[in-house]
Amino acid sequence: MRRPQAILFDVGMTLVHPDGTVIAEELAAQGIADVTAADAVAALQMACDASHMRLPTAYDAVGRTGLAFAGALGLPPEPTVAAVRTCLVERDLYRDLDPGAVPALRALRGLGVALAVVSNSDGTLRDELDRWSLRGYFEVIVDSTAAGVAKPDPAIFRLAFDRLKQRAEDCWYVGDHLVNDVIGGMAAGIGEIVLYDRFDLYRHIPGVHRISALPGLVSLVREVLAGST
Repeated sequence: MRRPQAILFDVGMTLVHPDGTVIAEELAAQGIADVTAADAVAALQMACDASHMRLPTAYDAVGRTGLAFAGALGLPPEPTVAAVRTCLVERDLYRDLDPGAVPALRALRGLGVALAVVSNSDGTLRDELDRWSLRGYFEVIVDSTAAGVAKPDPAIFRLAFDRLKQRAEDCWYVGDHLVNDVIGGMAAGIGEIVLYDRFDLYRHIPGVHRISALPGLVSLVREVLAGST
């Protein structure tokens, strides 16, 4: 693995996670009462990549996410799509700071690695980072709405490289989605991509460094730094 000069992070489902109780509440309001909070979060994790599909044309990106969510859990499509839409559009869904986020960011800064955020957001990314007292860990913050370009477009990653004054091949990217983070990062030429796979969804995919918790990222960086001295 390449020694990282900088590590770029996704935020949603990487540093901050959705609250499964919110999803379970909205499903219950639609008459679907048997989904646990843990299963709801895992299903949403898997379903989010469906937003990039073009079919079925009767659904927008949020609707396709809801449809994939319903398929993952074997739920009736229309009420599930309605519940997921409410969660993603109207509710304060991302309420759970990853327990490893602050220790990992602090440790990485202590190792002398520059840190940045590249995340698809609605223009409130800096406020969200402030909410969790995370903003101060990052030298560069790229919000897709402010930047005018979103993952998986490689251009959003290049904005971060330019602001960090680093080459793509000298950077790592840490995220949780195959399309936005793995495919987008590869297209941008990032040196190493680390997939945060909390639910062990992607264990059969080769060629990707996987971690199940953020402390695993710190261990990985330490191993690489030790091997390069």
